[in-house]
Amino acid sequence: MKKDTYFDLDMHRPPSRKNDMNGVKLQNIQAVKARLLEEIIELESKLDKIKGSGDPIDLSLIQTYREMIHGRRSFFAELNR
Repeated sequence: MKKDTYFDLDMHRPPSRKNDMNGVKLQNIQAVKARLLEEIIELESKLDKIKGSGDPIDLSLIQTYREMIHGRRSFFAELNR
């Protein structure tokens, strides 16, 4: 790998948590992480109820829940960096 290529990859690295991110200090993120975990658990339980109910399956609703869960997991993973 050329040195220039490495530098290009380094430019796309997200900023450190110690830095400001869009004007928001990310020094104490434990409350945000706890809230995300609560929301993920709640959404997964609602998704399980939808899948397990005897009602006709609403695929768009299931997909919406999956996307919401995925988004929160991605955000949680970014906070753990």
